[in-house]
Amino acid sequence: MVSFTECLGSLFSKFRRSPPKQIEPDSAIGGLLHSYPANPVQHPELNPELSKIASNLETIIAFVNPKSGGQKGRIVFERLKNYLNRENIFDLTKGGPKPGIEKHMNKKDLRIIACGGDGTVGWILSVLDEMQLENQPSVAILPLGTGNDLARTLGWGGGYNNESMEIFIKRVIFGKIVKLDRWSIKTNLVNSNESELEIRPSSDAKDMLPLNVINNYFSIGADAKIALDFHSAREKNPELFTSQAFNKIEYAKNYSKDLLNRSCKDMLQDIKIFECDGISYLDKLKTLNSHSIVFLNIPRYLNHDFHYSRSSV
Repeated sequence: MVSFTECLGSLFSKFRRSPPKQIEPDSAIGGLLHSYPANPVQHPELNPELSKIASNLETIIAFVNPKSGGQKGRIVFERLKNYLNRENIFDLTKGGPKPGIEKHMNKKDLRIIACGGDGTVGWILSVLDEMQLENQPSVAILPLGTGNDLARTLGWGGGYNNESMEIFIKRVIFGKIVKLDRWSIKTNLVNSNESELEIRPSSDAKDMLPLNVINNYFSIGADAKIALDFHSAREKNPELFTSQAFNKIEYAKNYSKDLLNRSCKDMLQDIKIFECDGISYLDKLKTLNSHSIVFLNIPRYLNHDFHYSRSSV
């Protein structure tokens, strides 16, 4: 996305020359198929249609976040057992994605299914970054999160609603592989006085970002605070967040509350420089009285589509 690259200028740098591959589902694949066949790898005689592609199934591994989708991840985990070998399915709460990737990383044309929200996808991609595999596997998404903006962008839909798992597996196998640009964030400390600004690199852990990679978007201000409050509440009481509908209601409540409290109304007082391509936009942000700033890497945000150009900046 050229406009995104040019606007951020020196604030961001390309994460790497060969961005991770994503699988874009082929919309032509469809048809009403069985939802609960015998495992085609273990019992090819009982499912001749899928047994024809049994070798492809061996190159697929799935990582499931059982907490995603209002605990729907647990159902997905069980359904995947009907299509993939048990040793190809991993619970992310038990050691994360790295052990599973290490176990299967030498397979040719390895494809990964990320079963969870956009955060789950980002977790898997970050582990792939750390491992620096010579042959990067492709990543497909079975969307179980609240927003699923990345899944929508890549054509996987806004959520899994008990659709045929067989159709989904075929889309993973035959889907088109596309590239996804990702970005890294570099943080600096700014000491300001009346005469000049001093900018120096930040190395202190308390000044570092918890994650310095952008997959979907990056925000500061009210939006970031609302997302953090939601995450903290879900970590504290996961038993309350048992459905996507409830999660969206909680998000809406938090946004409504912040509209009244305007917790970040003075945010711009702490921003000394805001430049894109050498042009300062700080005065424009102050005119708009902004209390949230979002940088988009994909054309979707909070379940909405955004179509923009340089002329709209």
